Amino acid sequence: MKSKDKIILIQGAMDIEIQCIIDLLHNRKNDKILEYEFYEGTINNIKVVVSKTLVGTINATIATNIGITNFNPDIVINQGIAGAHKENLHIGDIVIGEKCCNINSYKMPIKPKGEGSNPFEWELNKRAKEIKYADSELVDIFEQSFNNYSKNKIYKGILGSGDVFNREYDRIIWINKIFNNLCEDMESIGTYSVCNKFKIPCIGIRIISNNELLLEELNKEKAVELQKMLVDTLNGL
Repeated sequence: MKSKDKIILIQGAMDIEIQCIIDLLHNRKNDKILEYEFYEGTINNIKVVVSKTLVGTINATIATNIGITNFNPDIVINQGIAGAHKENLHIGDIVIGEKCCNINSYKMPIKPKGEGSNPFEWELNKRAKEIKYADSELVDIFEQSFNNYSKNKIYKGILGSGDVFNREYDRIIWINKIFNNLCEDMESIGTYSVCNKFKIPCIGIRIISNNELLLEELNKEKAVELQKMLVDTLNGL
């Protein structure tokens, strides 16, 4: 199936992660289903639905379900900003998620009253161990396309995702050791989980907006760069 015959659902949690794409839509139609916003239109004659999932794994899960059942997409792209979990990643680098894991799903040992809590003793539970997968063909397409942008370093690997904003150096290193993830976000695990169930090709792509390990402060504006790169790749899908 050629790009022009496909429906492509592109997700972002915040306005800054989707507005550039919305502005490019021709014959735009706005829909609001429950509290979730969707924008239908075309870009270069390609049918595109932009979804504002809102922040968090539950919102992403619900928005993905709504998007799939109402718009019947052939491809789902979850994209936006993320925090780095390795010291060799910097603001502006791109992570293509071959896999996705839940970094906020643990089983804790029993501790009686007065013994406190030690997060480094927590163990992964079943949901954390269930790795979700992107479509391998989409991974290859985006890697090849993005490598044309010399100013951005491109990485393939594992997206870590969960309802948590980690800012402690030792905790980030611990999570990275456990999951071998490149970055963290709050939505991609919801999208991957739903798409894997529906057997719809999906991919998560993140641009690094901050690196707490290196004290590189949050820059949400990097979301704009990623959207432009995504639009340039649509014809190849």
